[in-house]
Amino acid sequence: MSATRFIRAFGRGSTFIFLPLIFIIVYHISFIETGLFLGSATLLMAFVQYYSGILTDKIGRRTILVYSQIPAVVFYLLIYYTVANPFYFLLLLGSWYGTIIINSIQYPAVQASVADITSVRDRLSGYTIMRIMANLGIAIGPLIGAYLASYGLQYIFLISSVVTVVEILMLYFMMRETYNPKEHIQVKKGELSRAYLKDRFFVIFIVIGVLLQIFMRQRGSSFTVYTIVLQHLPYMYLGYIWALNGVLVVVLQFPLLRLMTKLGNPMVWRGIGTLFYAISFLILTNSSAFLILVLFMTVSTIGEDLLSPTTQSIITTLAPDNMRGSYVGVYNLYSSFGGFAGAIIGLYLLFELQSIASTYWLYIALGTMVVAVMYIFISGLFSRRMVELNDSINLKASGVGDK
Repeated sequence: MSATRFIRAFGRGSTFIFLPLIFIIVYHISFIETGLFLGSATLLMAFVQYYSGILTDKIGRRTILVYSQIPAVVFYLLIYYTVANPFYFLLLLGSWYGTIIINSIQYPAVQASVADITSVRDRLSGYTIMRIMANLGIAIGPLIGAYLASYGLQYIFLISSVVTVVEILMLYFMMRETYNPKEHIQVKKGELSRAYLKDRFFVIFIVIGVLLQIFMRQRGSSFTVYTIVLQHLPYMYLGYIWALNGVLVVVLQFPLLRLMTKLGNPMVWRGIGTLFYAISFLILTNSSAFLILVLFMTVSTIGEDLLSPTTQSIITTLAPDNMRGSYVGVYNLYSSFGGFAGAIIGLYLLFELQSIASTYWLYIALGTMVVAVMYIFISGLFSRRMVELNDSINLKASGVGDK
């Protein structure tokens, strides 16, 4: 699974970085319209993940992981064609939405399969290994994408199509099923919503996650547009910066993982990671010089290493065994509204404040700091929840639960 994450990131990582530039530079779409397209894609992604999360708990992981990706090969080829021949914007948009749907179908199955084969204690390590392999791909992919972009943005998507074929073959021949639905109680209609809505802590976690996504979105499309369109920096700068992100994840993730597992509460570390993101946004208020961008990516990557592995670890730990994929889908569904709002609000504010972009980044930094405080505030509740969970596991292990 980790190997296929590497292959995917290597081949597809550049598509998400350079797509906003295709909208604005190739098709001359406005900032606000680009934000609407990107934001609506986030909502589409979340709705698909919600239902695919339920589906993976019903039929297992392997079928979804393997066969859902076959249409992606065609969609990336269509995007290659429409960027090379910029007369078919609707075909480009439809094909891109197609890749969003395909990727979304697979995502809950990926996350749930890691939870299937790891204990609660080792789960954070499992997701960390997945992230490291994905970021090895990110360390290489954007550099290749930036190089290809100098010859034509369309070649990025041709590579994505070819690499997706490799990913499908690897999953088909190497992936074994990690979850047998027949061995678990099937979720009845309405049971999922009753389960997560009764879990007040999970609801609070979702609400904060919505706010987090508003600000995290600015590290993606808004940062890309800021560097290339507003600051007129070369494509290779963007490739270098995201390659740096991939390298730093690989180098720093295991030392930070040891620190997190040694000192405990994932929710506290989640707050600290969000604080690092806030500091990185403050750095961008200085200038757009290349060294400033390097410092921004370095600090934000430390935040990413502290925050990202905890997301799925917390969700799948809170979820009942037969609802892991479903809980991942539920969280992604609700948090996507933050991503939707963040894409639109971010690019709109960036357009309005483009002459004083430092003010824009200051607003984003302050909002991110507020979210960091929220995570630290609920860390005590999470600690108590983990104590209750461990007590329950120990009772079952001793046989008391059966009696």
